[in-house]
Amino acid sequence: MLKIFVPILVLASLIAVVVSLDDERPRADVVLVHSTDLFTLDPQRMSYLHDLRASRAIYEPLATILPDGSVGPAAAESWDVSADASRYVFHLRPGLRFSNGDPVTAEDFKYAWRRAILPDTAATYSSLFLGIAGARDFFNWRSDLLALRAAPDRRDELVDAGSFSAEEADAILAEDGEASFRRTLERFDEMVGLDAVDPHTLAVELAGPLPYFLDLVAFGTFSPVHRPTLEAATTIDAATGRIEEDRSWTKPGRLIGNGPFELARWRFQRDCRFEKNPFYWNAESIPAESIEAVVIQDPNTAILAFEAGEVDWIPDVRAEYRADMIAERLAYENRFETILAETEDADLDRTLGTLPPPDAGERRNIHTVDAFGTDFFHVNCRERLANGTPNPLFDPRVRRALARCIDKTALVQRVTRLNETTSGAFVPEGSIPGYQPPEGLPFDPDQGRAELEAAGWRRDDAGVRRNANGDPFPTLDILFSTGSPRYKDLSLALRDMWRRELQIPAEISGRPGNEYRAQLEMGNFMVARGGWYGDYGDPTTFLDLNHSEDGNNHRGYASPRYDELLATAAATVDPDARFRILEEAERILVEEDLPILPLCTYVTVYMYEPDRLLGLTRHPRLDQHPGRWSVRRGVGSR
Repeated sequence: MLKIFVPILVLASLIAVVVSLDDERPRADVVLVHSTDLFTLDPQRMSYLHDLRASRAIYEPLATILPDGSVGPAAAESWDVSADASRYVFHLRPGLRFSNGDPVTAEDFKYAWRRAILPDTAATYSSLFLGIAGARDFFNWRSDLLALRAAPDRRDELVDAGSFSAEEADAILAEDGEASFRRTLERFDEMVGLDAVDPHTLAVELAGPLPYFLDLVAFGTFSPVHRPTLEAATTIDAATGRIEEDRSWTKPGRLIGNGPFELARWRFQRDCRFEKNPFYWNAESIPAESIEAVVIQDPNTAILAFEAGEVDWIPDVRAEYRADMIAERLAYENRFETILAETEDADLDRTLGTLPPPDAGERRNIHTVDAFGTDFFHVNCRERLANGTPNPLFDPRVRRALARCIDKTALVQRVTRLNETTSGAFVPEGSIPGYQPPEGLPFDPDQGRAELEAAGWRRDDAGVRRNANGDPFPTLDILFSTGSPRYKDLSLALRDMWRRELQIPAEISGRPGNEYRAQLEMGNFMVARGGWYGDYGDPTTFLDLNHSEDGNNHRGYASPRYDELLATAAATVDPDARFRILEEAERILVEEDLPILPLCTYVTVYMYEPDRLLGLTRHPRLDQHPGRWSVRRGVGSR
């Protein structure tokens, strides 16, 4: 097993961690590590992963993501969907209650969703609600109203733009903030397709078919909030009519949720503790009585706390020597290769827990789990580069040549050393039930060189690749951000592979994050590091990025055929037929046009004892639900 040397200061930090766990309450049933403190427990303002993980403890939306990645019922026991998938009617479970015993009603969901849509809230994920009929128009109307009240001299401009009639603009300017907000609530009910039909029924009209709407509804931002608590924390600015909230409503003693746990303690930069909610509709099925997240910023200290038995789970192992620990895990797997090869991912932890403990130089408590994201490099598809010179990458044959000369296995084994799942596709394999990504292009340097020569780039007597005009192949510049050594290492490896296999000049260019981003958005690159995590469980969360009009299409890729397939899929209600259309679109993307060069599926590196911590899923969505976790004390071997 890897020996970890422990400096005195690190030991002192570990003691501080242990002290932070030692108070009047007993040790929590499950203890995990957060590398930083929670940002917010307001479900409509959440965006960080650890905040969203906490939201699953204290809130429950209408639906949930099950361990296999499918959508199942949560606060809603059932729902009806219209034939054209544009109307959803959710039926809440009877007897739902908040953690203070108050009933949970459809009006609570409507109130919370309205908060997310209101621009006042500045919800990071407000865009997820804009597929609801009228939501986008309402968002724009409310934004214009706030702009008008903040700057009355813009009245004529906004009237001319059609935001308001002259009469409405004058009425808005004449009324006080409270009246302006009452106007807003009335307009919401008129414009937005959201209706609390009765206390147990929520009806949603969509602007058009949205086949993945149920997946969105399972996202934490769609959780309800306790209206009396929010209303007590809310005031309306008399001048602007803007909502202002006392955000301390999310603190212990004030926060009221409807999830399986309630917030018992939150100490800044130390820890937060959740204890079982006795009013939760399914409380008897929740195995843990309490969960605690301790803040340990130093990744080495986190591992020491785990080794000392003070924590049960590190959700994101970042120690510099994690590749060495993964090598020890691979050594353990190799000893039981036959058994593990026959084990499904869902049963892997159970199987690992039945095997003999690790020997020296082995471990089984480090886990690389495929995530819902893909590491790739952008390719500039424009006809000319930013400096006005012809772009050889405009020809898809050249882009395919680059793709065929990437040895991805070498990258994950010798460069990143995390043994990620290599991928030729954009959508992670197995991440979306019913969808099968294409294979992509394999490592085939001979075919890569043939593609390059078919594009007109042939070697002269001196070995220099030139086109028919005699122009040499320009130096292929590989842009990367300097914030992580990963991207420099990958860029160097790609440079060497393309030099060796294609005999073209290539160099790397590192830029700080903001400068890298600016260069990317301006299209001032040839090849640049990329990467994307999906926001919802549908292929379009990846594939839309390559639509010719998408704001994240920094590659200048424009394919009428690809755009048409996306449009056809958007108008297709049958889910199987829709997926087949999207599979063809992705095949064009990664086997013909190659505006991106997929490398591998991102992984998250966990640390936990597989025979001790129960209830985690290995599905790429990594929707880890606190209501499923439990720990078997007195077992576990590293």
